Amino acid sequence: RNVEAWFGDFYAVKGINVTYQEKTINAIIGPSGCGKSTYLRCLNRIHEEIEGAKTSGEVLLEGKNIYDKRVDVVDVRRRIGMVFQKPNPFPSMSIFDNVVAGLRLQGVTKKSILLETAETCLKKAALWDEVKDKINNLGTSLSGGQQQRLCIARALAVNPPVLLMDEPTSALDPIATSKIEEL
Repeated sequence: RNVEAWFGDFYAVKGINVTYQEKTINAIIGPSGCGKSTYLRCLNRIHEEIEGAKTSGEVLLEGKNIYDKRVDVVDVRRRIGMVFQKPNPFPSMSIFDNVVAGLRLQGVTKKSILLETAETCLKKAALWDEVKDKINNLGTSLSGGQQQRLCIARALAVNPPVLLMDEPTSALDPIATSKIEEL
């Protein structure tokens, strides 16, 4: 409701009012520089991490405003996952550890659950067949398109009720793009 965002004095997102229905896929379309990425970052409170940035309005998830001062920002970001346009695997972590990082932060330690989740999510992200024999290699050892699919697998692993994706297939080849679109 009335979501607005600024970078210092620059008014980047102006009065967005929209309702998204559960279990739907929605696209935000507009020219380069019109505020699409900024708007997405407002939907999971990442915009406020940028120095000089601010946001106003309400973003309701399950009837609760994620901008309420009593809301745990970490929980918001766990429940509203984000895949950025540019891949951002954790540089010091293996492919496996990248995928299960969120689960570990939630206290999941059972190896069988971590292994099953990693395989399932890497399959959903159309990456498993390419990495199953090198799962312990660094995530940054992968190509750009593979890193992007790794980040998608990582976002899926915590099973967020909402998943925001900012041009997630821009670095992918047509076959990988179609697999992600199917997902």
